[in-house]
Amino acid sequence: MGEDLTVISQLAHTASWPAEIQDVPADVQISLQRLCHDFLDKAVTSKLMRVALRPPPKDTYFPHRTDTTQFLYQYEPSHWWTSGFFPGSLWLLYERSLRVKLAFSSEDILAQALNWQKGMEKEQYNRATHDLGFMILPSFYRHYKLFGSAASKDIIINAAKSLASRWNEKVQCLRSWDTCHTRRLNLDNPSTEFLVIIDNMMNLDLLFVCSELTGDPEFSRMATTHAHTTLKNHVRSDNSTYHLVNYDPRNGEVKGRYTVQGYDDQSCWSRGQAWALYGYASVYKYTKDKTFLDAAYNCTKYFCGRVGGSTDADGKSGAVYWDFDAPRPPAILDTSAAMIACSGILLLYQLTGDDQFLPWAKKILKHCLSHAVAPDSGDSVLSGATVNNNKDAIDRSSETGLVYADYYLIEAGNRLLEIDPTA
Repeated sequence: MGEDLTVISQLAHTASWPAEIQDVPADVQISLQRLCHDFLDKAVTSKLMRVALRPPPKDTYFPHRTDTTQFLYQYEPSHWWTSGFFPGSLWLLYERSLRVKLAFSSEDILAQALNWQKGMEKEQYNRATHDLGFMILPSFYRHYKLFGSAASKDIIINAAKSLASRWNEKVQCLRSWDTCHTRRLNLDNPSTEFLVIIDNMMNLDLLFVCSELTGDPEFSRMATTHAHTTLKNHVRSDNSTYHLVNYDPRNGEVKGRYTVQGYDDQSCWSRGQAWALYGYASVYKYTKDKTFLDAAYNCTKYFCGRVGGSTDADGKSGAVYWDFDAPRPPAILDTSAAMIACSGILLLYQLTGDDQFLPWAKKILKHCLSHAVAPDSGDSVLSGATVNNNKDAIDRSSETGLVYADYYLIEAGNRLLEIDPTA
């Protein structure tokens, strides 16, 4: 284990401070201590279980984002793309409980994970969304891996078939959105518009997993081809990324490149860049194709380079803003981009043993946990997550709690345990 990995593991799991970071301000040290056992294993577990034990406002509704004052969750129905992250967070806690003692027993956490995932089962047949990887895998794949659940295996396969129904051979991609409406864009004709967003890189896992479960290579072919097409048309020459590419479904030609959630069409939306670096690392995991490893490295270098040029109001590095090119002030964070990137960087290390990006994961974690922790009375773990701050967005939202920011925080913590179980 390299020196930087040792540092990160100590930040996540111990209260002793390596010499390298003895000189960080006391408030940062305190916030980092909250990422160790007292934070992930007590505070986070207690907060998530408190939400889990509280009935949702409606059946099959799931936590999505919070308000900006009390940080209490607003809920969305199961067909909303973030619905799988709260059940998935409970599964992450269950996995963690098998390694370390948490504030609740493994049995209690498992009971809630199973209870919450029930409301997601019907989405296996949802062909109106590309987000089935986000919705299904966080719960049902863990249920299958840990318990060999035949029912969850079937749900995964059915969901992959639903996702595959969105494939277009001429475009060589899966359709992301059927339509797109903002105050600026009105892309509403699926027969002439084929919309693909960078986020879709994260749903390819579902197809790869299905090929592994069924032995049918067609699912992995679609996923691999989609990744190649996205690399060609979403990733710029400087390794930053576009958010949305609009293709002509009749011939596969690119009609336009836009942003819907970033600052402008030519800027780099930070969460999109995080999806790209994590997504290409994951595709490399399944394919072992160096093309995708190079893409993951290049997208990560760009992300870390832009974080390296950022400072928050207190002059501390490690801040991840909602768009790397948006004017500041206002300095609007996105902790979801930060946590996705951290977990993706750790995945890249797990796959390669190359620790060059680990210092950046350390800086990003340090910043989030000293500047963006929601109050204890709130539902979310983190604050400072920005869903969409685009000026033309119909539903503009910034610096809230967000269920997938918390999910990737816990996932990053679990990756650290996988890397060094003794840390």
